[in-house]
Amino acid sequence: MKDQAEKLRELMKGKVDDRITSSLKNKAKVLAITSGKGGVGKTNFAINLAISLKRLGYKVLVLDADLGLANIEILTGTNMKYTIADLMTSDKDIYEIVSNGPEGVKIISGGTGLDELSIMNDENIEKLLVEIERLELLEDYIIIDTGAGISNRVLNFVMAADEVILITTPDPTSIMDGYTMIKSLTNNGYRGKLNIVTNIVNNRKEAMDTFYKLNKASNSFLKIQLHFLGYLEKNNIVSKAVQNQTPFLIYSPKSTLSKRINIMALQFIDSYNNDDIEKNISFTQKLKNLLLGRRGGS
Repeated sequence: MKDQAEKLRELMKGKVDDRITSSLKNKAKVLAITSGKGGVGKTNFAINLAISLKRLGYKVLVLDADLGLANIEILTGTNMKYTIADLMTSDKDIYEIVSNGPEGVKIISGGTGLDELSIMNDENIEKLLVEIERLELLEDYIIIDTGAGISNRVLNFVMAADEVILITTPDPTSIMDGYTMIKSLTNNGYRGKLNIVTNIVNNRKEAMDTFYKLNKASNSFLKIQLHFLGYLEKNNIVSKAVQNQTPFLIYSPKSTLSKRINIMALQFIDSYNNDDIEKNISFTQKLKNLLLGRRGGS
């Protein structure tokens, strides 16, 4: 008997063949969820936003690009048979490493306990890009949950995205690290929309104060304007949901947190426009260009 992964793979291959033969215009919109530092709730935000977009009728895939430290399977209670590492080292294709997550959101895990440097060589990166490009024709949204910090690999994923969502908290080090990420993106020529989400705040005033500090510094020193996407309050619902390995949007759908995530998702729906996406270079092509540029400059 065919297992679930094989059936999914055949179904996805059929869909992508249909897309290729009919039109190449329906490229996924790619959102990069990032932060200057870890521990700010980045992965939690990514999976809940994905579920909200899926409930609105869109096809969504989450790629956990934090290689070696991925935890999306823990937060969602998803049994991940294969990861990105298997695609690179065990000759699996992209359809084999995609798993069905909560409410039909597709998930690709970066794996845990891996040595990123040992598997992310030029050949493996090229293979990953070729495989991801096939998914761009299948999904409406691809959400990239990046690693923390501003390493070249993190920056490449973020720079290639259509829009960036930077997660920060009121902690001064989180704000400063968030500004460092924004500065790195700006200095490298990023021209996409920079959305800010203030997380783990006590109230709206603290959320707005946090955004104001980040935006003021960006205005003054980088001459750019940030977009305030929304905020999420400090709430024990999050820790309870994590303990239950269930995204809080499912664990507590009527909570204020869930309502705020849904409002943020609607902002992306309002700006979603296939004609605009059609004119842009694909995510994978932009990522290839960035990688080639870095190699050429090294």
